[in-house]
Amino acid sequence: MNWSQLLVPVTSGVSVALIVATVRFLWRRTRLPTGLSQRMTRRNYLAEMLVISKNDNVDRLDALVPNLLPAQGSPVLVEIQESWTQINGRRGVRVITRTEPASLTAGAELLAAGIEVRVSRALTADHLSYHLFSGSEHHTVLNRRNGGKDRPERLDEISAAKVFRSHFDETWSESEPIESFLAGQLLAGPDSGLADRIREQRAAYQLPAKAEDAILRHLAFRHRAPVVFVTGLPGAGKSLVRRALAEELRRWRMQVDELNDYVYAFEEFLHALMLLGDGRGAGFSAQQGGAFQVEREDDLRPALHTLGHRVWENRRSNPITIVEFARADTIGALQVFGDEVLAASQIIHVRASDTERSARLARRGEPPKISVAGQSISLEVSDEHRLPSNAADTLYSRDDFALLKAQKNIANRLFLVENDAEEKAHVDEQVTAFVEAVVRPYRVLART
Repeated sequence: MNWSQLLVPVTSGVSVALIVATVRFLWRRTRLPTGLSQRMTRRNYLAEMLVISKNDNVDRLDALVPNLLPAQGSPVLVEIQESWTQINGRRGVRVITRTEPASLTAGAELLAAGIEVRVSRALTADHLSYHLFSGSEHHTVLNRRNGGKDRPERLDEISAAKVFRSHFDETWSESEPIESFLAGQLLAGPDSGLADRIREQRAAYQLPAKAEDAILRHLAFRHRAPVVFVTGLPGAGKSLVRRALAEELRRWRMQVDELNDYVYAFEEFLHALMLLGDGRGAGFSAQQGGAFQVEREDDLRPALHTLGHRVWENRRSNPITIVEFARADTIGALQVFGDEVLAASQIIHVRASDTERSARLARRGEPPKISVAGQSISLEVSDEHRLPSNAADTLYSRDDFALLKAQKNIANRLFLVENDAEEKAHVDEQVTAFVEAVVRPYRVLART
C-alpha cells in the first residue's frame, strides 16, 4: 500500500476523532454528559438504542454505523429495524455503512424496509459510530467500540448534533447508494456469468426480494441503458418525457444527468451573434423573443458533437444520462454519438399529432434569463423556449419514427411514447412502462 492509499482512511479517522473531541469539549462547558458513558454490554447498548428509537418525539434519524449488523433473528435488532421504519415514515432515515459483507447484509435488510442506505468506501474502521435522532427531542448517541465492548455516550439537545450532522452530510454526499454499489459488483465480470453472479449475491447477502429488485433496477440501467435518447419533433413533448423519466429514476436513487442539445446550439448562436470571429455559429441568425434560426440542419451538427463529448465524459462515472434532441434526420444524428454509445443505449421517441404540436409551439415563448454577478454573466435557457415558425415548418416537416423502427440495430431498443393527451399522468404511465421494459429481462435472468 502506498501513502496515497493510506491517506483516505487515516484522514477520515482523524476527522471523526476531532469532531468527537470538539463536541465533548463544548458540551462539558455547559453540562455533564447524559448517561451511557460507561462500558456496556452489546445487549444493554442495543436495549438503550431501542428505547430512543421508539420515542414518538423522534421523527428523523441520520446514522453513521460502520459495524452495522443484520438482524438474523435477533429480537432486539428486529425491533430496532421496525422502529427505524416508523421513523422513516415520518421524516426519514438515512444510514451510512461500509463495504464489509455483514454491513452490506444489514444494509439490504434496511433497504427492503424502504430505508435509504449508502456505502462509504472511505470507512475502513468500525470502532466509532454515531446516531443523530431529531424531532421535538434531539439525541446524539456516540459509541466507541473497543475490545468487544461498547462505550456509548448520549448528548441531548440540538447543539450537540450540529457538528456531527455536518460531517454526516459531507460523508453522505461522497457515498454510493447500496443498490448501486451491489449492482456494480454484479457488473464486474463477463455477461455470460451474470445470472450466476446474481444468485451468488442473493445468497451471500441474504437479499430480501425488495432489496434484490432495487439492485436489479440499477443493474438494468447501468448495463443496458446507461444512455437514454429522447427524440421527436419540436412540440411533441420530449422535455416532459425527459423530466418524467429523470424523476422516476431518481425515485429509485439512481444518479441522473439530463442533457439537451438546445443549450449547446444556443452557445453556437451566441458565438455568431457576438461576432467573436472563431468560425462558430455559421448559419445562425437572431429571431424575436431570444430565439434563433438556422439555414440548414447541418448548422446544428457542432452542438450535437459537443453533446456527444459530454455523454462520453459521463461514461467515466455512473450516472444515467438522458439526452434530448430534435432532428429531422434522427438516424444521422444518433450516429454522431458513436457505435459504442448506441450499443448500450435505449431510445424513447415521442410523437404527437401535427395539430397538437403546432398548438404547443404557439404557446411556447419563454426567453432566456440573464443574471450578472460581478464580472460573470449567466444565461439560462428554458425547455419552453421559442421556436420560429419557419424553422418548425422547414426543418421539422415530418416524423421519422417509421425509419427508426426499420433500423435493425435500433428496433429492439426503440420505445414509442404517444403524447397527444394533455394529462401528464398519460406520459407518466408510458415512462413507467419503459422502465419496466428495461428491467424485466434482468428479473427473468434472476429467476433462471
